[in-house]
Amino acid sequence: MQHVSINGASIEYHEQGRGEPIVLVHGAPSDYRLWLPHCGLLASRLRAIAYTQRYFGVGEWRPDWPPFGIRTHADDLVTLLRNRVAEPAHVVAWSYGAHVALTAAHEAPELFRSLFVYEPGVPTYVTDPQELHAFASDADVMFGPVFAAVERGDHEAGVRALLDGSGGSSGYFDAQPPERRRVQLDSARVLPLLLAQPPSPPLTCDDLRALRMPAAVAWGERTRPFFGVVSRAAARCIPGAHAAVAGATHMWPEERPHELVEHVQRFLARAGEP
Repeated sequence: MQHVSINGASIEYHEQGRGEPIVLVHGAPSDYRLWLPHCGLLASRLRAIAYTQRYFGVGEWRPDWPPFGIRTHADDLVTLLRNRVAEPAHVVAWSYGAHVALTAAHEAPELFRSLFVYEPGVPTYVTDPQELHAFASDADVMFGPVFAAVERGDHEAGVRALLDGSGGSSGYFDAQPPERRRVQLDSARVLPLLLAQPPSPPLTCDDLRALRMPAAVAWGERTRPFFGVVSRAAARCIPGAHAAVAGATHMWPEERPHELVEHVQRFLARAGEP
């Protein structure tokens, strides 16, 4: 683990391998440690870089930081790509991090060699009324227990509820390996900020359609509507080869890192990359 200064924050990151850079952007609640297995698998052919987004993980917070949200995290990703990576990079992003990456790719496409996102969760480009209703209804079911836990100050219970909802089953959080639970709980304090963040940059379908780099969207065959609606909408907007992952839920990147890396490698091969 190393540190790099990004827009006034000391950011943890892990770098492994040589070749073209591939940057891995985590979701919530998590940090760079989520991606360590993936970095090991990618490092034989690529320079894999996983970093912890501002406010996540166990680092110290500063009162002069910009507010938690997609805007801040997209600005940080752009700065990381421009100043630390220093050449166009492949970017892989999941969940909350996927909207961060899509925003950065729209605003600074010259920094992206390609973009692979799994289950983005922000519906700014969803316009179909029935899909919006399905998204909102499922958001109420999924996040109701999370809001209730945060309102009573029990952030650990909030993480448990969020992971149970993301994994699609009661008890999902407790059934995970201890090291995964530890990483998630290390970011428990971010939940109040996550739930109260300012509106996300309003990406439209036209914005996604205009992305200039090879891009792909993937989602789980068994994922819940909150993620599935947004993912399929993104896939309709972005030209490219998209895929539903057989038997997968939202937690596929952590559950089956080998499969995720295989999907990314196939995507890069189709795009003419290593």
